[in-house]
Amino acid sequence: MIGFSLVVAVGCSDKKDDTSVGPDPTDGAVTTPDPATTTGPATTVADTVTTTPSTGSTDSTDSTDSMPEDTTPPSTAPPPSTSSVPVQETLPPPEGSPVTGGRLVVAGEAEVAEPWTPENVRCDSYCQMRIRTFIEPLMVIDLDQEVQPFLAEAMTPNEDATVWTIKVRQGITFTDGTPLNADAVIDNLNRTSGGLLVSGALRDTAKNADGTLVTERLDEFTFTVAMGHNGDVDDPVSWWLFPYFLAGQAGFIASPTWLAAVDADATLATQAVGTGPFILREYLPNDRMTVVRNDDYWRQDAEGNQLPYLDEIEFRVIIDSQVRAQALESGDVDLIATSDPSVVTRYVDSTDFVMLQQDVRTETNYIMLHLTKPQFADREVRCALVQAVDKQALIDAVYAGFSAPANGPFSPGQDGYLEDNGLPPYDPEAASAAIEAWEADNGPVTINYSTTPTGTNRALAEFLQQAWGAIGVDMTINAIEQSALITNAALGTEEFEAFGWRNHAGQWVDTQTHWWHGFAMTAAGDQAVDGALALNFGRLNDPRIDELLEEARSTEDEARRIEIAQDINRQFGSECWIIPTTFTTWGIIMNPAVQNIGRDVLPGGGGTIADGAGFPGQVWLTAVFKAE
Repeated sequence: MIGFSLVVAVGCSDKKDDTSVGPDPTDGAVTTPDPATTTGPATTVADTVTTTPSTGSTDSTDSTDSMPEDTTPPSTAPPPSTSSVPVQETLPPPEGSPVTGGRLVVAGEAEVAEPWTPENVRCDSYCQMRIRTFIEPLMVIDLDQEVQPFLAEAMTPNEDATVWTIKVRQGITFTDGTPLNADAVIDNLNRTSGGLLVSGALRDTAKNADGTLVTERLDEFTFTVAMGHNGDVDDPVSWWLFPYFLAGQAGFIASPTWLAAVDADATLATQAVGTGPFILREYLPNDRMTVVRNDDYWRQDAEGNQLPYLDEIEFRVIIDSQVRAQALESGDVDLIATSDPSVVTRYVDSTDFVMLQQDVRTETNYIMLHLTKPQFADREVRCALVQAVDKQALIDAVYAGFSAPANGPFSPGQDGYLEDNGLPPYDPEAASAAIEAWEADNGPVTINYSTTPTGTNRALAEFLQQAWGAIGVDMTINAIEQSALITNAALGTEEFEAFGWRNHAGQWVDTQTHWWHGFAMTAAGDQAVDGALALNFGRLNDPRIDELLEEARSTEDEARRIEIAQDINRQFGSECWIIPTTFTTWGIIMNPAVQNIGRDVLPGGGGTIADGAGFPGQVWLTAVFKAE
């Protein structure tokens, strides 16, 4: 399966605040309003410390962290979320003290990222792991699935979340010496909101006539940004979960000096400059990337030791998951990430390697259809393709019996998950009858199925070819590189008809809007049509889903958002818009010498940054070290 993500989709506390727009007096906080009240003091969502790591909370030992001299750690803990937070596996703490120095070799599944500018980088899971070593986001997600400030010091909404105030953390510089301030962040957000890819995710930020964001600079480190439906400043929209979008690609902040240099010379786009713990030293597309320690990094660990611990990380691209595992076992690499169940299952009980299993709020594997194609525009054909696939047989044949069957776009732990969303069950006889009836009026049903050239993906394609062939559908298999496959889907080319896809991790349905809304989700809000770049790859056009997505964005009621997500799931099941196969389980598998995965504390202490939040398969490497 192919995976691709732009923004995080995770849960948050839903508190309301009736204070006016302005800098938040509480450092390191995100202030949101309380729906139960219409007046009253601000409720601050800030860094927190809890003491039960096994339930996805923060270990009490991660209670402090050094910050820039002019920043005060927050003391206000967030209120509990009203939605349940399923347990995500964490690894035990290291046995000894951190070791400074050393080199880590990591291997991932694909190379789709270039160029590395935040507005244009095609950031899949492996991109997320790499880019966060040198370019950092404004916000991050903690183990309680709460959004927390990172390069930002605070984010505060006005009374209806149509304007957000962002206070930038002071005392930070990019690795080229450029200071991080409000101007740098505004420059980045203007670029990202107008980028070919990420503009769709930021469609409801208000735009000026020249396409820049409607912002107001309040001081050197503080500014406001306005929300507007489809960019219209005269049509304000409440966007309660906007901070979560800034925890992913939309919130990556690069040096404005470097970005200006890229404007003049596009070849510099591979020489990224950020505020991260490492500096990008070498990048060879489809081969490797090397990052080296940033000695002037702005963060320290809980004991005041300078981060990062490692001197160097080498990231390699090894497309085939089996070959990746062989590289780990031979000692050629130290850590791999994979969602291939046939590989993950090998390490469940391993005594030679350590595995972090990510399987909560994860992605759905499914077959994406190009819905403007005549055969896929018909619900009867789509549902017949669903009914022709015996998911358990597929899991046994392709995934070593390890995966859980999927029925829709939401996995367990996500707000929209339902055990029964109405998706038609396996029924090859009904499927065959539906195809026969359609072909009597329209001619043969044929499918050009695109896949990447790996053993597991080929096995999936061959299983589908046999299952659909049994109901009278002629399917051909087209093996292409992942970057070409994504390009074909994004542009809606003639070659794109169907392929295996992996997406939609996270908590909230709002952060799926740009994938499913009937518009291309560009700054112009054009209809998702073939030949035009669209994040709505399948060209899904369902007015009911559009209506629900728009309500989910503008409501502050968490319970209502959950209901909306479930209704969207039922619509997917009823219409067979996708062909779900399995829910993804990721394995981060490593040499036992690799220590401290999942223990990177928030700026100022009080919590731990979550690995894989919205991006399963990703881990933060800032606080990782190799034991001697």
